[in-house]
Amino acid sequence: MGVKTHHVDNCITGFVKGQPVFEKPNKFFTVTKTDGMMATVKGQDHRKLVSEFHTSHTVSLFAMAHQIKSRLLEADGVQMYKARTSEFKHVDMRHSKHQLRHSKTDILWLNATHLSRSVVLKTTTDPLTMLRYILEAVIHHRLAAMCPECFPALYFVGFEKRQRLVICSEQLPTVSVTRFVRDLSANDDRTVWYMVRQVCRAVLKVQEKIHFTHRDCHTSNVYYDTQKRTVQFIDFDWSCLQWDRTKISVPQYLYDTTRQTYCRNKSVDMCIFWRTLGPILDSAPRFRDRIYKPLMQRYEEESRQFLRNQSATDTACMHLYKTSSSDQSMRGHYAHRFGLKKYPINFEYKMAYYEWACMTPNSILQFMEDHPLG
Repeated sequence: MGVKTHHVDNCITGFVKGQPVFEKPNKFFTVTKTDGMMATVKGQDHRKLVSEFHTSHTVSLFAMAHQIKSRLLEADGVQMYKARTSEFKHVDMRHSKHQLRHSKTDILWLNATHLSRSVVLKTTTDPLTMLRYILEAVIHHRLAAMCPECFPALYFVGFEKRQRLVICSEQLPTVSVTRFVRDLSANDDRTVWYMVRQVCRAVLKVQEKIHFTHRDCHTSNVYYDTQKRTVQFIDFDWSCLQWDRTKISVPQYLYDTTRQTYCRNKSVDMCIFWRTLGPILDSAPRFRDRIYKPLMQRYEEESRQFLRNQSATDTACMHLYKTSSSDQSMRGHYAHRFGLKKYPINFEYKMAYYEWACMTPNSILQFMEDHPLG
């Protein structure tokens, strides 16, 4: 990140002589100082997160996305029919249903058919979202190649009528963990225990094969096959992986790509998964009381001690400690519930600035073995 920079949501529309051209070129920021996870910006009353701004790395990622986009526009286009079809990139939409994702430009299609397979289509006409979807598809392609049992197949990426980007992937026949847990009968603690163990094992398996962090591993992005007891992960628009020596991610605010743990944080996915699991555990009260609550208490205690001890020399630790302080100061009582009240959606994304030893899949699996349901 240079002295002059742009917000990561300021779309790079192209490159001229290797330099990025921004959609809003005059909307730039002058960073006068960086301190931990925060940046002081000229003319701004409040500091901003370093992760909100473009760096040379995020610019290089969008440069790669533009190159891929150009190749896709030269390739055969996608055809979407309301009729049976058996050609590659031709999709039967007769039984499909659609829903908006982030805006009216981003549409998700379910129950479409491609080469006799049920598929999901992620589509967009928004220029910035196109680039992010392309980077997401690169990550998805690599993941499916390295660990196909843990990720749905990616079938193709292309443009429809040169205007709409289409990402076509396998539609899983299984259900999300969210739906699985909510559909359970009362006191089905052991079923939840087995499911959670399989999720932890799946995350561990992926981590052992490739440097990867999902970074949006909430219970609706994790799918569970109740018969085979297998786990698969979907949606990689916040993800990062290291491919040989190249680190690839989808640039998003709240994602500091300057960190040493970039692509290597082994706790963030478990933190997000467990945090979103807690509110849906009504059908598993023993699991909630004997495993979930003690585990999350251990996480809170580890973070309290670490952030407190390091705050004198690490301003990021001081910032995160204050986030979960009862009065937002170093003197206040530290508890995650205060941070969650302030940042109900983004809390774990902020905590992912560090890796937490007690929340890695290996550590959690051992904790579950040491705390039987009885």
